[in-house]
Amino acid sequence: MLLAARAAATAAVLLATVAASAQAQTPPAGQPVNRAAPVVTQSGSTLATTTGTWVGVTRPYAYEWLRCADTSLATCIVVPGQTRPTYPVTGLDAGARLRSRVTASNVIGSRAAVSAPTPPMPSPSPTATGPRALPRLSPFPVVVVTGRSKGARTRITGLLVRGPAGARVAFRCRGRCRARPFTRRIARSRRVRLTKGQLLYRAGAIIEIRVTGRAKVGKFTRLRIRGGRAPSRLDRCVAPGATRPSACS
Repeated sequence: MLLAARAAATAAVLLATVAASAQAQTPPAGQPVNRAAPVVTQSGSTLATTTGTWVGVTRPYAYEWLRCADTSLATCIVVPGQTRPTYPVTGLDAGARLRSRVTASNVIGSRAAVSAPTPPMPSPSPTATGPRALPRLSPFPVVVVTGRSKGARTRITGLLVRGPAGARVAFRCRGRCRARPFTRRIARSRRVRLTKGQLLYRAGAIIEIRVTGRAKVGKFTRLRIRGGRAPSRLDRCVAPGATRPSACS
C-alpha cells in the first residue's frame, strides 16, 4: 500500500507539471491588456505616437487623435480623418492639447489606451518690427476651439481664451448663425470661457473673436463653418484702433 501511495503521488506531480507547462505555452485569454500607455513626441509640426505596451494583441493597432481644451479627458474630441500614428499640427490646434488613442484587438475583443496630453500647441504671435513697433499683449492670447462636425453642421463644444487678465474679448458671428455678439473680460486666472458661443452652427457661419488691450497689439481669430469638413481657421493680429486685422509678422 505504501508503494501504491508513492506511485499515486508521483503521478499527480507529473500531471500537475504537464498541466502547468501547457498553461504557460497558452496565450492569455480574453481581451488585450495594456501595460503602458502610448507616448506622444513632437518633431517640428508633426506629432508621433507609440502603441504603448500590450499583451494579447493579434490584430493591427488602430489610431485616433484627440484635441483637448485642457488636461481633462472630458474636454477632448476626436479629430476627424486622423487615423495614422503621426499627426500634422494645424492652425485649428492652436492653444489646444493633443492626445493619441490606440486601440488593440484580438479575436475576443478590443481595448483602447490614451496618451498623456501634450503641452498647448503654439499660436501665431506678432513680431515687433520697425522703430515704432507697438508692444503686444503679454502673454499673447490663445483661442482654443473644440467641436464636432457632421454634414453641414458643426457644434462648438468649447471656446476658451487664454491671455492677460483684464483683456477684452469680443465675440460675433455673421452669416448663418443665431449667436448674438457679446463681450467678456479675461479673469485673474488668465482665461475665460465663451459659453454663449458654444452652439450649433450651419455651413456658411463665420465666427470672429477679438482679444484687445489698451495701446497694445491684440489677437484676432476667425472660424468659417464649412459643410462636410472641419471649420477653417485664420489667426491674425489687431493693432490698437484698427478695424481690420493684419498679419502677425
